[in-house]
Amino acid sequence: MPHIADNAIHLELKGRIMRRVYAVWFWRSVAPFLAVEAVLLLGVAAGVFSQISPRQILFNALSASSGVFDFAQFFIDNFFVKSIQSRLLAVLYVVVAGLFARDLWRVRRKFVLGGSEALAFLPFGEARR
Repeated sequence: MPHIADNAIHLELKGRIMRRVYAVWFWRSVAPFLAVEAVLLLGVAAGVFSQISPRQILFNALSASSGVFDFAQFFIDNFFVKSIQSRLLAVLYVVVAGLFARDLWRVRRKFVLGGSEALAFLPFGEARR
């Protein structure tokens, strides 16, 4: 008959093994995808900042607005005055940044949960319970 101490050691060992399994899974399947997204995000950001000067737009917006509504209206009006290339780059940047943030949030949520709940997506063993 197993002792309580043996069960505690077994659970601790199981937790350590499952964290390592998760780490290997993360580095093999998720990390390369996040790296590609990060490179894409930086590339689009470089394109956006080569076409648009956020600093100048911010200074113009602050001088042209008298409230929050005017500030937002300035950005909306300025967006539609720009060239199609600048608009597409800005929209692409927002979309890629949103996808990157969503994926980071999912990874963080799975990592913070820890234990078998975080590894419930694994297709084997006791982690599925």
